Amino acid sequence: MAARHSTSDPIRSIMIFLNRMALGFYFTFAGISKFRLGLEYFYNDKFVGMAPDWLPGFVLRPYGYALPFAEVLFGVLLMLGLFGRLSATFIMLMLLSIIIAQMDAGWFFHGDKVPGPYHANLIFLTLSIWLIASGSGSISLDGIWFKNKNRR
Repeated sequence: MAARHSTSDPIRSIMIFLNRMALGFYFTFAGISKFRLGLEYFYNDKFVGMAPDWLPGFVLRPYGYALPFAEVLFGVLLMLGLFGRLSATFIMLMLLSIIIAQMDAGWFFHGDKVPGPYHANLIFLTLSIWLIASGSGSISLDGIWFKNKNRR
């Protein structure tokens, strides 16, 4: 018989917490770094150069300027474990859009801009999918809130 995992399993809860913190921290500070560069600099010098040619400008501009805000917001929410599945879903969607742009720009599997045999966003993508499936775990604001809500 297969072992049944519950959200109260301490090792599972710690693993979810650590992975939530890692992905949330990465996204939070990726967004903060874009603010530190300046949104105009990020958009004009980093974002536009990676954007696929087929993406229309009326989509490109709002997404490019919203991306740093979304990275910080959903990164912080993920670290707190607040709306964990929703946060992981938005992070997964951001990662998919970034991966598509990187592949279209030739920055994904080959070239001098790839920091290894593959891009780390593949790992982050699978991690976000795992967090969507597992939820925030018991070491989270979601875990505390739902635990207290279920006691009523």
